[in-house]
Amino acid sequence: MGEWRTWLAGNWFNFIQTLGIMGGFVVAVVTMRRETRSRQFGDYLTVIQQHRELWGEAHRRSDLSRLFHLDVDLVATPVTVAEEEYLNLVIDHFHTGWLLARSGVVLRMDVLEADARAFFRLPLPRRAWEMTRGRRDPHFVRFVEKALKKNGS
Repeated sequence: MGEWRTWLAGNWFNFIQTLGIMGGFVVAVVTMRRETRSRQFGDYLTVIQQHRELWGEAHRRSDLSRLFHLDVDLVATPVTVAEEEYLNLVIDHFHTGWLLARSGVVLRMDVLEADARAFFRLPLPRRAWEMTRGRRDPHFVRFVEKALKKNGS
């Protein structure tokens, strides 16, 4: 015990300084974790808001009424410009959700995959996807194509 006191007497300032630095690191880690959780919650709220706006628009606009129909004849009535623009926004929204799910934030990948399968099995979204998938992130394309292959879609 005497050696410890002798060492502390000669190095008390360094010891206190080291404790202060370590305490600062602990506070920084706790703060970063809280900040990360707060940002994740903010990301979640943003995705939810975008989701509501997108689907609300689809239900308000009569020119988008065919989007959810299974019996669309794309030869007789091809995808309109308004439908294509809207569907590109939805696909971008899916891509954002996929990026968040892939990073482990906000969304679960299996839930997003089920949503993608349900959405892209519809004729108009499927057609918009086929028209634009060549210009999209290849990893995201693989994700959507894998989702479509499940359950015989």
